[in-house]
Amino acid sequence: MEDHLLLDLAPGEPMLDRLQADLKTSMLAKDAPRTGVLRMALAAYKNEAVAKGLGPQGVLADADGLTVIKRLVKSREDSVDQYTKAGYADRAASEQAEIAILKAYLPAMLEGVQLETAVREAIAATGAATKKDMGQVMKALQAAHGASFDGKAASALVNSLLS
Repeated sequence: MEDHLLLDLAPGEPMLDRLQADLKTSMLAKDAPRTGVLRMALAAYKNEAVAKGLGPQGVLADADGLTVIKRLVKSREDSVDQYTKAGYADRAASEQAEIAILKAYLPAMLEGVQLETAVREAIAATGAATKKDMGQVMKALQAAHGASFDGKAASALVNSLLS
């Protein structure tokens, strides 16, 4: 049900345009939870634009826009952990719903076998042999795959593969 509101904008379409279009569609559909999440995401996007000196109407580079969304997702994932530990299942579920909406704006993430293959390629490319070389491996992974992997998962995998 969530994806029915997403507009198929051309690749390379600025994230700001997509967020604004999806917000308008969400408002017309009277989807209050989605509207709230999109308003919050737009506010975070505009705050980042202001912080980068572009002003509130500025358009961030794609990488910066993705960073904003990833930051929002990570914040909610942390909240889910805290709410779950404290026994607030309803609040944790609400945060999970927000995560699902926000993840639609992120590229497909490398997971499982794909992530392991990418990490092994980065290790081979850098010639890493020990855990001291972890920084080089992570830089190579970032250069090759950008924001399309979970840094925490990749870091754990690199740690396990290097002796």
